[in-house]
Parts: sequence; structure tokens; C-alpha cells
Amino acid sequence: MREEHVLPETPFASLRRYPTGAPLLFCLPYAGGDVSAFWAWRHAFDGVFDVRVVMLPGREGRVAEPGALSPELIARSIAAHHRTPYSIYGHSMGGRVAFEVVRELRRLGVRGPECLYVGAAHPPERQETLGRWTGLSDEDLIEELIHRLGAPPELRTQPEVKALFIPALRTDMEWLRRYRFTRQEPLDVPIVAFAGAHDREVAHPTMLGWARHTSSTFRLHTLDAAHLFLATHGDQVARTIAAGPQQRLTPDEVHVWLADLEELPEMCAAVDELSPREAARAARFGQEDHRRWFVGRSVLLRRLLREYGVEPGVGELRTRPGGKPYTGTELTYSLSQSGRFVLVALATGREVGADLERFRPPADEQAFFEGALDERERDEFAALPEELRSHSALRTWTAKKAVLKATGDGPRVDPALFGFAGQRPGATWVPDVAPEVARLAEWRVTHLPLGRAIAAIAVRAPRFLLRFETVRQGRLARQGVEAAG
Repeated sequence: MREEHVLPETPFASLRRYPTGAPLLFCLPYAGGDVSAFWAWRHAFDGVFDVRVVMLPGREGRVAEPGALSPELIARSIAAHHRTPYSIYGHSMGGRVAFEVVRELRRLGVRGPECLYVGAAHPPERQETLGRWTGLSDEDLIEELIHRLGAPPELRTQPEVKALFIPALRTDMEWLRRYRFTRQEPLDVPIVAFAGAHDREVAHPTMLGWARHTSSTFRLHTLDAAHLFLATHGDQVARTIAAGPQQRLTPDEVHVWLADLEELPEMCAAVDELSPREAARAARFGQEDHRRWFVGRSVLLRRLLREYGVEPGVGELRTRPGGKPYTGTELTYSLSQSGRFVLVALATGREVGADLERFRPPADEQAFFEGALDERERDEFAALPEELRSHSALRTWTAKKAVLKATGDGPRVDPALFGFAGQRPGATWVPDVAPEVARLAEWRVTHLPLGRAIAAIAVRAPRFLLRFETVRQGRLARQGVEAAG
């Protein structure tokens, strides 16, 4: 008998009875978590999904079972029990486990899920903080969970809960400590990520790193919540999953789309969707790549506007005096291109500015430092190791350009009149301004790490909730043509 036939099976818990034939949603909890982590979903999907929670060793009906967490065993159990279509959701540690489960399903030759959903989870190449806490005492561990991850303070005073929770948590922490990411081909499964805007452990821009692990579409939703948002915003997550990629833009959101034009040949060939002025400009490009990219970015913008309820037709897109885009509605947008990459940010009822730059050294570093930076920034960059200067300079430059595009000032304002010296990477940036541009002090900048590039989004305070999506072939189809897949 082959070994896999005698391996123990991972059981699943169903939260309620679902209609026969409903698509399955397999769920993996956070470290130390159990079926109760998904209790908010017992009535949330109304038959859209049959929710099955993976029962991990050391909890619920498996308290007495030894053994570490095993993505391989989970994958084999899903392969034996799934019906198509099915999807997988993993929260925090469960997101990393779910990622490895999908990889194992691919290795087994089993049809993959319709979608991989990950919530509050670091991309798999980054070390999870829990894996570094294995040496803490039980009391110190509970304090970290309460302060960093938002665990309920009642953990301190419930010995019976601690007696069940801590051993399971430590088993999961040990798996995280031993976990080593190995590079493989990206999954051909869509990934949809959920982040908490107030998560102290996994900042929402960090979750953009999941995009590089799929060759299919990637989408990020940000919730006005902390790390354990299944307990506080479980219904909202369920509604978003059930609704799919709808484009409802709320006043507290900014929607950001990223496209690699080399992956969108149909869009880059759709010359008939251009305005007369755009078509004439496209014809003047000497380099074929640049001509195709111009066509692609113009068509992308028009299709996105249509997606959000603004019909651009093939006329000229409207602008305000000074060139700032104008839709005639509450919808605002900002577009930025760097080579083959295009980024579009959209908001409603507020101005937004976006800038995108590929990581590459400035053609003339000294001229850049003197023309674009204020005195404090120049001193700061001069003190940096040479290998860090280009990335740091681009981070600052994208922030300045995003602000000036949001205000509509563009090149009319000297970028050396305001700066971001002393600002930490990963934090929301606040400009330090000269008196003559004091009005710029109200803008806030969020950076988006995008692998080979970096982007900056500028909005007025308060902060915004980010929704991010990559554009893949067929995602934004020509009007009257159905999207493939």
C-alpha cells in the first residue's frame, strides 16, 4: 500500500447545513485558532458558499492528537473531499498555510481553487512575528497578542481558555519558526487579500507583496479594522467575497489599478478607442514600444472610467485649467506611467494624486538632488550609504509628485519648497512646507511597494482605505465584448 493512503486525514467542520452542490469554501484559522474563528460566517453567505473550517491538531475534537501542522495533509484531504468549484480562505498564519496547501494541490495535479483568499497575512517570503516569539513565557506571549494583534484582554483572566489555546498556539508558532519559503512558479489562481487599516502587525501596503505570487489577478481590500477583523468585520469580508470584483467606490476609499502593458496586447492595439488627438499623438511616436504603451494606457483609462460609471466615448478627456483631469462628476482620478507600467488611482468626493516610478538610478543624481530636494533632504541623502540613495530618493520623489498632481500644481510649484526629511518608510508621510506653499501641509502620502517599482498616493487627511487590483488580459474588456474567463 502506498504511503499516502495510510496518512491521517484532516477533518473539516461545517458551520451549518448548506444547499447540496453549493461551492465549498475551505477556511484556515489564525495561529491557535479553531472553528470559532469563523463563527461570524455561519449565516453570512446565505448559500453562496458551503463553509468548511479545517480542524487543526490540538484543538476541538483533535485536542489529544499530537503532531505539527501539515499543509501536505490538508491538501490531500481537500483533494479527497472537494467538489468543483471551491475556494480557500486563510487568516494570518492560515494565509501562509493556505498558500502552501494550494502549492501542494498543484504538485498533486489536483485542480486548484477558484480563488485563494488571504486575510491579515504577511506575504510568504516575509518572516511572521509569531515565529520569533517562541521563547516568550505564556504571560508575555498573551500580552503581545493583546497589544500587537488585538486579542481579547479576557485571555489574561480565563485559565481554562489559556489551557486549551496556548498549547495549540505554540504548536503553530513552531511551524512558523521552521517555515522556509521556497521560490516556485507563481500560482495560476486569483488571490484576493484583506487587510486591516489599524493592524499593528501587517500593514496594508505590505500585503501588496501577495501580487507577485499569482500569474492571475490580484486584489486587495482594506477594512477599517485591526488584525483580528473576522470577529469585528466578518460580515463585511463575507459580503465582499460573495460580491466578487464589483466597482463600488465609497468616499473613504481610493481604488488603485496597476497594469503591465506588455501583458495587455489587445488593449495596446485598440487604436479605434482613442480620441482624434490621442490617435495623432500615438502616430508621432518613433519607437514602437512607446507607441503601443501610449495606446494601452489611454485605452486602459477610458475603460476604467466606464467601469466607474463615466462614459468617455472617443472624445477628448476633460481637464481643468492647468491640466488636472476632470470628469464632471464626483469621480476623480490620477494616472502615472513609468515605462511599461501604468497606475491609475480613483476616488470620489476628494482629490487624489498618484505617482509611479520604476527603481532605477537618476540619470544625473547630483542635478536631481539639487533640483528636487530641500536642504534637509539633501543632508539626509548625503548621509546614506550609496546603495540606498536611489531607492530613498525615488520614494521621496514619488511623494512630491503625488502631492503636486493631487493639488493640480504640477511643475508650477518648486518641489524643493516642501519635503519629507525624517519620514519613516511604511508610515504615512506628512510634508514639511515652506510658508509660500503652506496649503500643501494638509496632504498625506502613502507609499505602495510594487516589487520593481514604487508608487505614492496623496490625499488630504484623514487617511483612506485602499483597494488595489492588477489588470490582466480580459479583465477590462472592450465595450460590448465579454471578458475571457
